[in-house]
Amino acid sequence: MRTKILLGVILSLGMTGLISLFGAKDTLLVAFRSIDFGIFSIACCTYIVFMIIDAFRTKILLSHDGVKISYLLCFQNTVLGLYTSAITPFSAGGQPFQIYHLVKNNIPIERSSMAIGVKFITSLTLMITSSFVLILFRGKRLISDNGSAFLIYTGLTLTSAIYVFFILLIFSKSFTYKIFTSKFLTKFISRLTKKDTELVFKKTVDSLFNYFELLKNLWMSSKPLLIINMLLTALEILLTMTVPYILMLSFGFQKINYLEFLAAMLAMTMVVYFLPTPGSSGGIEGAFYMMFKNISSRDIVVATVITWRLITYYAVIIAGSLLLSKVLLSFKQTKQ
Repeated sequence: MRTKILLGVILSLGMTGLISLFGAKDTLLVAFRSIDFGIFSIACCTYIVFMIIDAFRTKILLSHDGVKISYLLCFQNTVLGLYTSAITPFSAGGQPFQIYHLVKNNIPIERSSMAIGVKFITSLTLMITSSFVLILFRGKRLISDNGSAFLIYTGLTLTSAIYVFFILLIFSKSFTYKIFTSKFLTKFISRLTKKDTELVFKKTVDSLFNYFELLKNLWMSSKPLLIINMLLTALEILLTMTVPYILMLSFGFQKINYLEFLAAMLAMTMVVYFLPTPGSSGGIEGAFYMMFKNISSRDIVVATVITWRLITYYAVIIAGSLLLSKVLLSFKQTKQ
């Protein structure tokens, strides 16, 4: 785990160093001296509000069927999800670890999987849809050359293909059964848990049956809850995409259209969403610089990258490491 954290930090700092060196080495200090700490604190609060809303989404999706769970536990789950996404390749560890964390706190695996799966697919659906819509209407300045057009549309196409896979995995009963009851996965889980293969297979089938029953029940009886979840998800996306916009304002840059900035952020996020580096580190800093260097002055773009990643990446790694140590100690004491 330490190696993964170190790799992510090195990639992130390395790319930040490169764009600082070639993009704004002479004027970067001037940009930092001009920062408005009042506006900077608003950016920090905006990201905290995003985490508060995300934890609330977990709580309402788990509580709709009578599951009792504290909001504090849901907030811890959000922080741990962000942390594990930040340190795992393809940002793939967030949702699995969130499910594991909930299961370890006595939430059944099928309920945990349903809540986290619905959250994930709702977020990805809205991000992909809004990316295409905003690029269509506000993307002229982003796609100013063939290189940027290729980067954006290739990233969106690949992310959309992966999105289809997750749609099938979460909502298609036959596809999910085929994946999770395969001989390879059954044997792998059997060896990992040191349990009989037939027992693992039966447990998997039972859990999948309960999962799809919960999903069906959520759709049939809780449409208002799904609408609330979708509205909260849209608000979450707006908040996270707005953090770097506020940071640009904190450095004194005013001449940028918010909708164009939002389109750029969504397109950039989709391009780097499934990069194979821990937390998309390295790629996300480079993509941000390439996307915004023609929209704003380069010193402000570099300063924004540094402060944005400080809030949403480095701070998350520090907070997540501390929280994970506490959680793992608690699990150990409970086991004893």
